[in-house]
Amino acid sequence: MTAAPERTAFQLIAEERRHRPAVVRLARSLCLAAQAEPYFLRSARLRFAPDSSAGLEARLYFSPLVEAADSRALVLYPEVSAELRRELYDHDLDLLGSVRDFTRAAHRSAPPLVRGFEELLWSATIGPPPAEAEVERTLTPLFRQVLAEGATAAEASRWILRFLPRLPEAVRESLPAWRLQVMATERLGMEPPRSLLTRATDDEVRTVRALVHTEVDIGVRASAQGLVLSRPPEPDALVCGASGAGRVQLRLRGALPGTRWHELDLYDGEYTALGVSVAAEVRADGTILAAQAELGGTLLCARAGHRAAAATTADGRTALRVDDGESVLSVDLPEQPRLLAVADAGPAATAVVSAKGLHVVTSAVDGTADAVLHPLSEQPTAVGWSRTRERGVLCLAGGNDVLLVDDGDPGRTLGTLSHPAPVVRLWASVRAGLVAVADAHGGVTVHDLAAGPAGGPGRRQQAPGGEVTALCGDPWSGAVVWGCADGRVYGVEAAAGAVVPLGTLPAPASSLATAGDAGLVVAADGGDRLLRLPWPGGGPVTAVPMPFRVREVHPATGGLLLVSGHGGEVEIRAEDGRTHLLTPGPVPAPPEGAGFGWLRDSVGVVLPEGVTGLPAGIRRRGVGHVCLPASLPPESAEFATLLAEARDQGLRVLVELAPPGDDSPHGELLGRAHDLLEAAVDGLRLGDPGRWPASLLVRLRHLLDAYPQAAVVTTGTPQLALGPGHLTLNAPPAPATPPSAPDGGWSLPEGLPHPQACLLLALPGCREVPASVLAPAGSTAAATPAPLLAARAAQLALRHGGVERPPTGSTRVTAVRRDHAGQAVLCLTSTADVPVTVRVPLPEAAAGTELVQIAHDLPDHPPDAPPPVLRPDSDGLVTVALDAGRTRWFRIRTAAHPPPDGATDPFAPSAP
Repeated sequence: MTAAPERTAFQLIAEERRHRPAVVRLARSLCLAAQAEPYFLRSARLRFAPDSSAGLEARLYFSPLVEAADSRALVLYPEVSAELRRELYDHDLDLLGSVRDFTRAAHRSAPPLVRGFEELLWSATIGPPPAEAEVERTLTPLFRQVLAEGATAAEASRWILRFLPRLPEAVRESLPAWRLQVMATERLGMEPPRSLLTRATDDEVRTVRALVHTEVDIGVRASAQGLVLSRPPEPDALVCGASGAGRVQLRLRGALPGTRWHELDLYDGEYTALGVSVAAEVRADGTILAAQAELGGTLLCARAGHRAAAATTADGRTALRVDDGESVLSVDLPEQPRLLAVADAGPAATAVVSAKGLHVVTSAVDGTADAVLHPLSEQPTAVGWSRTRERGVLCLAGGNDVLLVDDGDPGRTLGTLSHPAPVVRLWASVRAGLVAVADAHGGVTVHDLAAGPAGGPGRRQQAPGGEVTALCGDPWSGAVVWGCADGRVYGVEAAAGAVVPLGTLPAPASSLATAGDAGLVVAADGGDRLLRLPWPGGGPVTAVPMPFRVREVHPATGGLLLVSGHGGEVEIRAEDGRTHLLTPGPVPAPPEGAGFGWLRDSVGVVLPEGVTGLPAGIRRRGVGHVCLPASLPPESAEFATLLAEARDQGLRVLVELAPPGDDSPHGELLGRAHDLLEAAVDGLRLGDPGRWPASLLVRLRHLLDAYPQAAVVTTGTPQLALGPGHLTLNAPPAPATPPSAPDGGWSLPEGLPHPQACLLLALPGCREVPASVLAPAGSTAAATPAPLLAARAAQLALRHGGVERPPTGSTRVTAVRRDHAGQAVLCLTSTADVPVTVRVPLPEAAAGTELVQIAHDLPDHPPDAPPPVLRPDSDGLVTVALDAGRTRWFRIRTAAHPPPDGATDPFAPSAP
């Protein structure tokens, strides 16, 4: 009892009876009720205390026997109510029966929740504890309400969690009551109390929670830095199916080896943006050995020799992890760091710069981390560790100078390295005793601290190429390498001192690292690749693909590299086991006249005349907008119904505008266009633009100028452009040749043979499909291209990648390969009348390469079955079997970029 925990219910009632016995008499009349509404309380007073006044009701309201009371109802403490029932049962069965009859009569019109609760109270009061079958029978109406959807289920769940714990112990501890409470918490998106979770195994709890799960649409939109998840799906987002109730529990991880699962609970009305920061240990050929991916957090990494440091910021907390090859130190930082540097030799030391100041982390005598915070008057632009003849120093770059400080303490300056321009880049090495500095004028100065005085002048080099964008060195040879804004890369040997051009990158390097064991300089430029130059002699640039965009690269021991960046494929797992693979990645710049952003990346469905509703699950098929037929007047109920249904599903809406007839007044057509745009649709679709006279198009263009957010789609090229939101849809490309423009828009015609439609969907540029493409949900009568539409929306390679035509060895099977942002998809379509098997070459085939099926048009293939996986033979050819007239699409996973480790269940409880 929360009001007076030091007193029992018996003591409360006895004390109240001594001072106000009438209050106890009135309370007894409520002991079999779930709650006492004002009318119930008034009727109880008139029947069981007829000689009292209305003031007795007020005295009960404010008595210590009442747990809660407001204008709607009064509720006694459950312990008080139980003690009053026990008193009546032991001493006055007649009065107990009267209270029972009164309660039933007063609540005869009460909700089933209330009446069922009171039936259980009565059963547990007058006899032995009810059997579980009886409890379940009584609770059946409550089960039905919780299993329903909408506001009724939520209200019933709140009522259950409020009142079910008030039942007698024998009832509330029963298995049906336990199940009902677990279901109610899940319906409301709450975590069950610990007392409920400890009564059953994790699998049993999951089974009961799943009883209230329904199909939930989750919106996922890729951005350059990560993913945006929304519930309900926001417009223009990819829709993924999941299971859930008040909350949808998701598990996410980067699709790289060694990554861990991240938990995300998504509630109705929520919108969550998750950045994807990645760090990975790789070979110089791009093969990934292990990775860390932070979703919703950030990573800052540093590596020097056998030592590494990583600062992870997530959920408002920053954790620094320092690995010196023998031990690992962990430190919590007060803020997200800006700069990070580790010493490549000598005593383990790490420097971290944040807004709070300079944190210097070293190993204490007992092996723990010793972190010291030094305030800074000015934030440095770069930091690094080096050494003089006598001691190790920390280099702090600021303005034109680099301060050399003793033991990482800015208050103990040993010397200053001055330069002719502000310092923009710094590389330092304890092992080599060197400091290399790049200034804003494009000069690079190398200071040999181990050979000369701490503040002595260095050897400055100037090479053409402009600003220095990246700087690194080799601690073993003392060589220094830098990259310039024009993409050129230079190196200088410590002994010779001559600048050697190593090559020209296709873009300025954001980071450089020497890989002496491999004879390479490796560069990152922010793209999904690593660029490599022969070193020390220089030569042509080679590129190796990476599954994420790389911004930083650091040398490691054993010829390995530590790379970090953003993006990459993300695996999203729902509680029912469904898995979605999505890639945040760069989107190519649109060509001139490609329309609005949402229109360029959306596939529309043209609804036929006479349609009464939208196809089921339309957004899950990758559809982003619908086009309503011209036969629907904007003021009609059918138009309003379809428009509202499309808005509820997050779809954008275009409306067909029929071309004018020979005798049609232009003003009437412009008036219809005005009415449609005023109806808040997203744009118009003009069919047969050749029938639109230029004078009418000019007037329509002027009308559209008043609606700058309105899109215009024409099925063909009109006589003049209709504004910045104009998108022209042409005829589809010939299946035998790729389209001339990768982003060229075209419409899939009605009535195409099924194999031809599937083949066209593998090509870029599809912006519109007929409604017949979307087969009814659950139909198994015929093959359908609908699953291909959904896969196309989820794969960047299928939306933006280039087109290759690998040979198949068969004139009846066409292969299309699409590559973009580290993704590779192989699409195979058969036009043969019989099953056929083909062998397709994979140039990157190696041990570990896999083809994972991502889509098909087989209606009899179970949607929840594990996807088939194919592996190439030793000759680099993969064997694929196709049924007659069927299509199969595969993601190509190379051995260099393997999937995450194991097929673990992320929802399984952690091992103790």
